[in-house]
Amino acid sequence: MEQTGARPGTNVLVSAPSLSASKHETCLDLLAPAPPEQLDVLRVTYSASPAELVADWRDHHGELPARMGIVVVGDQAGLREEDHDVPDSVFVTTANPNDPTGLGMRLNNYLTDHEEGIQLVACFDSLTELLQFVDVQSAFKFLHMLAGQLREVDAVGHFHVDPAAHDDQTISRLKPLFDDAVDHT
Repeated sequence: MEQTGARPGTNVLVSAPSLSASKHETCLDLLAPAPPEQLDVLRVTYSASPAELVADWRDHHGELPARMGIVVVGDQAGLREEDHDVPDSVFVTTANPNDPTGLGMRLNNYLTDHEEGIQLVACFDSLTELLQFVDVQSAFKFLHMLAGQLREVDAVGHFHVDPAAHDDQTISRLKPLFDDAVDHT
């Protein structure tokens, strides 16, 4: 499927090889549907550091968004020294990859503080890594809850997956959770 537009309240499945340039460009495009001062950007990452995400944003969009949250899924000890130097306007927290309920609580806390009138955009990178820690049924339940929360606040959410890392049945099971899809395979 090709992208048909990411409207507020839309969750998009981005299928692409993990390290592809097209995945990266699609992500940056979906994260910036409005000027930075009108954006609240939430990033959930299993592999990038907060400092890398902030630098990447600045390289592609200039000024930081009005609000930015980064949830690093993994060991807090994995945060690098430079990650403690991100601007004060960037909220950084960690979550245990084996605990989707705890991750959901952290995301819910961030979403509850969302300011009306500011466009919330969210990136979940990646479903492939999520599925390394939890089974498909647990991932489906977690993603169903998260996609619903994002719709409720009219967010534009997108979720990355590397289809080459999964069987067709796994991808087919997850697809109904999303309103749109972008396929770069």
